[in-house]
Amino acid sequence: MFVSVLDSNGAPAPGLAAGDFVVVEDGAEREVLEVRPAVAPMQIAILVDTSASLTDATSDLRRGLETLVERLADGNELALLTFGGTPRILVESTARLDRLRDGIGRVFPTSNEAAYLLDALVETARGFERREASRPVIIAVTGEGLDYSNRDAAQVLDALKDSGAAAHVVVLQTNRAARFNTDATGFGPTDDGRERDRLLELGPRESGGQRRDLAVSSRLDATLAELASVLVSQYEVVYSRPAMLIPPEVITVEMRRDDLTARGTPVRRTGD
Repeated sequence: MFVSVLDSNGAPAPGLAAGDFVVVEDGAEREVLEVRPAVAPMQIAILVDTSASLTDATSDLRRGLETLVERLADGNELALLTFGGTPRILVESTARLDRLRDGIGRVFPTSNEAAYLLDALVETARGFERREASRPVIIAVTGEGLDYSNRDAAQVLDALKDSGAAAHVVVLQTNRAARFNTDATGFGPTDDGRERDRLLELGPRESGGQRRDLAVSSRLDATLAELASVLVSQYEVVYSRPAMLIPPEVITVEMRRDDLTARGTPVRRTGD
């Protein structure tokens, strides 16, 4: 598993060994054989909300995205997508900072666009699955408000599980009533945001990612920098499993120390 471990201050915890970890599959504890720094290249998709809910945060959003790509570009591949309106790829997967910075300069949240976060997550996860990405990561930055996607939370959770992608979400809680937060026409979403809220609650937790809530956009830069530090400080945890025909449904990783917390994503093996 690729595992993020945080201390009581929310910072990455270095120098851990096999004896610090507990891996459980469907209720059965497994023997941890080895723990090492995770050095496999990441395939990272950055999903950016360009809907009405983030129109007042454009400068802070771009600044945070630039910090994020600068800290993650070395040795990894990054793609940049937007989901204000139909999900759209701004920058194809690359390690070139100049291309990523150019794409960030084209991030424009507008007041006449609705958010399609769930659609963007499903399409991104399916793209990872088709490419057989070995260490896929999704980082989504979104505002508040309704989601106009055609998918529900269950479809997103299934797509994340099938792809092996860890989903990290940063939610800017502006408490502003965006144009698309109400729907006087009778069109658009009818679930009052329940599917979006369910996905934001379960998606990061079940995929091994994190959710960060922000009250002000000025915190985006520091929060995305912290998230980058967590990703580059992950562990690869190797454990044993008895021969079985049916793979486990639920795999969790825990820490033996009470002051540490862990989130893990099973490594997706290909070609077996």
